[in-house]
Amino acid sequence: MTISYKYRYLLNDWQQQAVELLNDKFRQQLRATDDVLMEFADKSENINIQNHFFEAQREIWLKMEDLSLDFHDLLVKFLSKFPAQSQEDKPTLGEDTLSLVNIDLYERNLALHTLAERAERKSYRLMYVLAQRLTVINSGQPVQISDIPASPRQLAEIFARCVDRLSIENDALLVLYTLYDKYVLSELADLHEKLNQDLINAGILPNLKYKVKIKESPDSELVDKKISEKTPSDSDKAQTAEELGEETLSRIQELLKAKRRIQHQQNPLPAGVSAASTQEIVNATNTAISRSDEAYPEAVSLDKTVVPGNVNADVLHQVQHAMENQRTSIKESVGPERLGEMQENVIDLVGMLFERMLDDPRIPDIAKALLGHLHTPYIKIGLLNNDFLSSKTHPARLFLDEAVEASALWMNQEDPEEGIYPFLKDMVFRIVRLKHNQETDFDEYLQLLKEETSRLSDKFSILEKHSREAEKGKELMSRAKEVANSATRKIFSGHTVPDYVDGFINQVWVDYLTLLRLREGVDNDDSPAWNEAQELGQYILSVSAEILEGTVQKPQIDTLSEQIWTQVGGLLPHKGKEIEFFVHSLEKTPESQVVLDFSGTVHKLKPKISQDMLDLYNTLRALPENTLFEFNVREGKQHRGRLSWYNPFSDRFLFVNYRGKKTDLIDIKELAEGVRAGNILYFEDVNTSFWSRAMTAIRGMLEKSVKTAG
Repeated sequence: MTISYKYRYLLNDWQQQAVELLNDKFRQQLRATDDVLMEFADKSENINIQNHFFEAQREIWLKMEDLSLDFHDLLVKFLSKFPAQSQEDKPTLGEDTLSLVNIDLYERNLALHTLAERAERKSYRLMYVLAQRLTVINSGQPVQISDIPASPRQLAEIFARCVDRLSIENDALLVLYTLYDKYVLSELADLHEKLNQDLINAGILPNLKYKVKIKESPDSELVDKKISEKTPSDSDKAQTAEELGEETLSRIQELLKAKRRIQHQQNPLPAGVSAASTQEIVNATNTAISRSDEAYPEAVSLDKTVVPGNVNADVLHQVQHAMENQRTSIKESVGPERLGEMQENVIDLVGMLFERMLDDPRIPDIAKALLGHLHTPYIKIGLLNNDFLSSKTHPARLFLDEAVEASALWMNQEDPEEGIYPFLKDMVFRIVRLKHNQETDFDEYLQLLKEETSRLSDKFSILEKHSREAEKGKELMSRAKEVANSATRKIFSGHTVPDYVDGFINQVWVDYLTLLRLREGVDNDDSPAWNEAQELGQYILSVSAEILEGTVQKPQIDTLSEQIWTQVGGLLPHKGKEIEFFVHSLEKTPESQVVLDFSGTVHKLKPKISQDMLDLYNTLRALPENTLFEFNVREGKQHRGRLSWYNPFSDRFLFVNYRGKKTDLIDIKELAEGVRAGNILYFEDVNTSFWSRAMTAIRGMLEKSVKTAG
């Protein structure tokens, strides 16, 4: 198809403006790349990653003009393709299609493709109406959003082709993608708005309204962390699982019996009244379950979407009240006096178990409200399975333990639709709606839950690794800078040199020693390259002194210049301008001279801390990875972080969220003060069995209650 002449001029004018603007923005991006890559090198994870950024700097510096020409030519080519060819004339895969859909390069360009999709979603309303107007001037031939001139996908493809000429690693490439999004893709909305307005002014569908609602999908994001295998506590190891379970249950049942005896709750059955059968009680339980939607608050209904912030202390109190009402309903339906001792124990004990869950600070509130729906189904399971409460291997018990742990580690309270919540909601819905609740059903649910947590763990493992390695890289960079500053101070401090030598040392020399130390090893004091650098520093100082005395010879300057270009320039090609200025300055009479001072910062004496605080310091330092922390408790703006890494050199702690993304980096003093003040909480045993913790607490509570009542 071809555009009619009266609209072609309009489109040509717009395309020319687009080429000029986007070319200018692309050049701005390339100019900004040098500083940004240096910043990333400074904050990168380890030496290898740092080298990736330095090598990328060199590549872009050498190929900047070629990249600009490629971008211009490809942009003109893509814009000239509109109007698009008919479907029959389009090239097949492999003829003239882009690397973004090439299987070998798909992973490399996935991030760029995601940026393009995000840009498209942000401007979807605009692009939808623009596509309709372009369809009109395209003689009715439909124009897809991806075929709009300079669409985000086209610009993504253009950049993918441009960077094909770069031999750089993916981590550095992702930095370029981010800059491309900032400088180029961000300009597309305004460009398309102008084209849309030009078409409206030309009388093309001036009253067209957006009428399509799209389904947005979240951006892809890579990230980490495997859930630790459960390990039994020391008390668990002294007994087998079955022995411990039977002992705990037996003691709790004795305490329940004693409590009822003290409160005179157990009376003999009236004449003519028979004890309730298990099936009668199960039927009453089924009735209570069928009415659970009416019993629970609207904010946590299984049929409703949970809104962040709606689940608060008041809602949890309503959940607790709903549980109490369901237990009361079951007992009243059967007749309290007809319940056997074991039957009443099951009802009361499951009730106490779920009330302990509502009080457990390790579990997010939205998880408490969700898992509370299992209260009555678990009463039914306990009535039908004699070993449910005592067996540590019962699948329903293991499922609840896994669900609680997964909630603590993989749930996002700010956005419940992320993480483990949607999956758990589906599982709870199935259990509540299931009439029989066989062990085999829970075997399946348990396996599905383990697979889901494993999937989340694998999915987010990369991002946590990057977060952890980034902090390790910063620590390594900091140590390398300290060594470089110390070596510089040892050679130059206190000496008088030409003014340009001072600039060279501060702008280039320290960076050179830092990078050299990173490459040779921060703790490697005797590498040949490092020794050569020290000798070069001494030679710079020697030549500088002779320059000031007026006795320097040209061969000395030539030799020094050559060494500077070879050793320093070879390692820092992006510092070429600074090196060139220094080398040229060597041949000139200095305008002034300065006394170098690298005395460093004055370290203040650390204040003494109390023995109690020192003990807390040591406790925090010994915490295992994956310890769960809750921050800002007293401020009412809680957020959770999992301990990912403790840095013994800086005494700082790195915390990540459920996705493995860095949330906090806290000095030990700040962390200890927060813990001491109660504004920061931590839970050492989040990976231990909730069931075991709850039963132990219930046993202690009943013992205290019976002792007090007696």
